[in-house]
Amino acid sequence: MENSPTNDFLLKFTPIYDEKEELINYELIDCSDNFYNVIQVPPDLVDTIIGKKITDLAYEYNHILGLEEYYFSVISKAGRKYELYNENTDNWYFINIYKDDQENLIVFYTDITLKEDELRRQKRDIEMKNLEYYCYRDKLTDLYTKDFFEEEVRRLDTERQLPLSIIMGDLNGLKLINDAFGHRMGDRAIKMVANILKESFRKEDIISRIGGDEFLILLPKTSKETAAVIVENLKNAFLEKTLNFIPLSVSFGVATKKQVEEDIEAVIKRAEEKMYFVKLEESKAAKLFTIQYLKEKLRKISFETRGHKNRLVEVSLLMAEGLNLTEIEKEELKLLCEFHDIGKIGVPHNILLKEGVLKEEEWFQMKRHSEIGYH
Repeated sequence: MENSPTNDFLLKFTPIYDEKEELINYELIDCSDNFYNVIQVPPDLVDTIIGKKITDLAYEYNHILGLEEYYFSVISKAGRKYELYNENTDNWYFINIYKDDQENLIVFYTDITLKEDELRRQKRDIEMKNLEYYCYRDKLTDLYTKDFFEEEVRRLDTERQLPLSIIMGDLNGLKLINDAFGHRMGDRAIKMVANILKESFRKEDIISRIGGDEFLILLPKTSKETAAVIVENLKNAFLEKTLNFIPLSVSFGVATKKQVEEDIEAVIKRAEEKMYFVKLEESKAAKLFTIQYLKEKLRKISFETRGHKNRLVEVSLLMAEGLNLTEIEKEELKLLCEFHDIGKIGVPHNILLKEGVLKEEEWFQMKRHSEIGYH
C-alpha cells in the first residue's frame, strides 16, 4: 500500500472464522508504510507485521493504536469513530473503522494534530480572554473596573487623543434606597444607571464603576463643550427613568485636558470636585423627593399613621411650650413627628401589621425601622 504524504495511515484486516463460521479474530493483510513509522518497527522486523492478528497487535501496540478497543467493538458489530492520542509520536488521530464489501476490516487513522493544537490554542485564548474580561469588568454592572480605567488613562494620555475629557458621576440617595428598600433595590438602581451610561457613549469611550455609587467616563478626542452636552443629555435620560416611581438622580462633574503638559490626575480631580459641588444641591432634592414618596407609602401601609402622627405633634408642641422652644425649633419638632416612623418603610408589610407576638427574626426586622429612619 502506498505511503501517505501526511502522517495518516490505513490498516486492512481480513476476518478469521472458526469451524462454525463464527468470527473469532482479524489478520493484518495490508497497511500504509507510515504505519511502520508510527509504531517504530525496526526495518529488519517490517516483514513480521503483516500477518499478525489484531489481538496480537492490540497487545503489543495498544498504547499507540487502541486496537483492543476497536477489535471488541467490531466483534460486537458496532462501528466506531473517535479520536486517539498517540503517546509515542505525540500526535492526535481521528479513527474511522468500517468493513468493505468482502467483510475486511478497514481502520483509517487521520492525523489531526494541527487541528487539535489549534483547538487547544483557541480554547486557551478564550480562557485567557474570559479571565481578562472578568478581571476588568464590574460583576454587577458589566462596566469596566477602576483598575482598567487607570490603565486606559495611561494608554490614552497622549497628544493624539486631545482634548481628553473626564466625566464623573455619583448616584444620589443610594444609601437611602438601600436602607428603605433593601440592597437588591439599590443594586437595581446601580444597574439602571449603568445601562443608561452604556447607551449614551461611543464604543471608544471608557465607562467604569469606581465605587459603590460612583462612575467615571473617559472620552478621547472630546472637547469640554461636547462633554457638557453629553451630560445634559444624560440628565434628560435619567429624568425619564424611575425606580419604583422614584426618579433616578445622578450628579455629574466634567473636566477636560487640552494641553499635553497638563497632569491627567489633576483633570480627574477637577471633575470629581465639580461633581461633589453639584451633588450638594441635587442630592438634597433627590432625597427630599424620595422621602415624600416614602411618606406617602407609609401612610398607605398603616391606617393608624395619620392619627398617631397628629397626636404626637399635639403632645410634642405642649412639651415645646413648657421648654420655651423657639418657633424654628417647634417647626423642626413637628417635622420630626411627621417623619419619626419613616423607618417602617423598610420593614416587610406582613411583619409591620402582624397580630400577636413576633418571632425573633421578625422582631429583629421590626427593630431596624429606627436605624433606617435615622439614615
